Amino acid sequence: MTAALYGATVVNHVEVTSLVKDANGKIIGAKVKDRVQEKNGQKSEEFSIKAKGVINATGPFTDAIRKMDEPQTQEIVAPSSGVHVILPGYY
Repeated sequence: MTAALYGATVVNHVEVTSLVKDANGKIIGAKVKDRVQEKNGQKSEEFSIKAKGVINATGPFTDAIRKMDEPQTQEIVAPSSGVHVILPGYY
């Protein structure tokens, strides 16, 4: 919420469809689609978000975003299934 208080546009449930680069190849933003509109049966228009910096915090989808920047890049994420076990504090 701090970002919004300082004038940033804050969005949620958007899908990155491509990265925007300047003439030197530096990433300066992303093109995105609103997934909420699509889930509600409405057509979702693609729009651009400009940024001084782009952070890839996509978890298991990291490689998909990295490949938008460099298609030949090697994948670094190996998905796996697992179980989280929570035990009482006395164990």
